[in-house]
Amino acid sequence: MAIDFSASYPAPPDAVLALLTDEAFLRDRAAALGGQAEEVTVAGPVSTVRLAAPTAGIPTVFARFVGSSVSVVERTTWTPDGAGHRGALDVQAEVFGRTVQVTGERLLTPAEGGTRSTVTGTAKVDAPLIGRQAEGAVSELVAVVLRREDELLRRRLG
Repeated sequence: MAIDFSASYPAPPDAVLALLTDEAFLRDRAAALGGQAEEVTVAGPVSTVRLAAPTAGIPTVFARFVGSSVSVVERTTWTPDGAGHRGALDVQAEVFGRTVQVTGERLLTPAEGGTRSTVTGTAKVDAPLIGRQAEGAVSELVAVVLRREDELLRRRLG
């Protein structure tokens, strides 16, 4: 299931990247999502966040299987990309022995007045019969996460 989200920020790509790779920001982001950051590491261009993410708001058909939260590991590896930055995204969770994975990339490119951030990717759920429906739910959840992250970035960047 495809993921596509874009936003603009009133700061240069380096400033946006500095926030996206700041340990305190990543912890605040988890809290803004209603989650609990269990581990946050930033080692050079790689940030890894392990969090307990709430499942409130997921479709009822899945809610009874996952409980009130699920453990999620999000890893982003950043590389320079011209005057901007490219982040390879890898988000994984295990639910009843089934893998939920979101892969994609985030581009931070210079734009008039700041930075254009574009996130593209796909959601995959290894679950026969309900996989496509679950992938749709995961894609919707990713959109919610990106909107909340966008709000937090805007507040921090002014």
